[in-house]
Amino acid sequence: MITHSNNVWNNQFLSTHAAFWPLSPFAQTYTQSHTDWPNLDDYQQFFEAGIGKRYSASGAVLQFVEQGHKPERFEEGYEPRIYLKGEIQTRQRNWHDFFQVLVWRMMPNTKTIINQRHYQALKQRNKADPGCQQRSSVENALTQFDECGAVILSSQPELLELVKNFRWKTLFWQHRSAVNDHLKCIVFGHAMYEKALNPYIGMTTHSVLLPVEKDFLNQPTANLVTETDDLLTNIFEKDGAINSPQDFFPFPLLGMPGWDLNNSDEAYYDNLNYFRPGRRVKT
Repeated sequence: MITHSNNVWNNQFLSTHAAFWPLSPFAQTYTQSHTDWPNLDDYQQFFEAGIGKRYSASGAVLQFVEQGHKPERFEEGYEPRIYLKGEIQTRQRNWHDFFQVLVWRMMPNTKTIINQRHYQALKQRNKADPGCQQRSSVENALTQFDECGAVILSSQPELLELVKNFRWKTLFWQHRSAVNDHLKCIVFGHAMYEKALNPYIGMTTHSVLLPVEKDFLNQPTANLVTETDDLLTNIFEKDGAINSPQDFFPFPLLGMPGWDLNNSDEAYYDNLNYFRPGRRVKT
């Protein structure tokens, strides 16, 4: 297994794990042309390539800027700065923030609505109690998805029912061919992409499940991801749709066929510490 240091650049990272597949049409040419870490100007050019300038929900032009000092005022916080000024604070020579940039390019609409909802929730908490440091349930949900979220798309609703009911061996082994043909996992969370550089048993996403038509799954990757971005945006825009971490479905990422070299063995799915029976989650 190839291991990656947090500050060592590898422009071939897309080929190191199957989880990176949604990023390929957006990042392949760009990353392979860089022999060292991109800088902030590189990030900005990459972000605007093909889509032009993008704006926060308040109308500010989105731009990648150097990470600032510890905020002293509400408006200086990470999410408020994006919403109010369009400033996405970004550490350089850092995989976590590198993947943050890629996800902004991959699904800009979803990232924008999540930021808007973060800002609204933070503003409400700050207004109620300016000194409160405890995140609300909504903030926890938004943070979980932003960091470790994924979208599970399937043209066979029964596969999504298996996910809902934690029937992991039935899903990944007994319905392995159906998973290969009728289910796709698009990682959204940039922290999960960072983990995929050095994958380990235990990697689990907080997922949204979306039933789709077979033709939807068969689109070219760039089209599929772009249309999924629109579907996700609609979900996060709806009042009451995503208000708690319990609104997501756990998904053991390395159960996907071929996403771990060892999961070609049926016994792989007997590891109940990873493929947990869990509980019935909200439907």
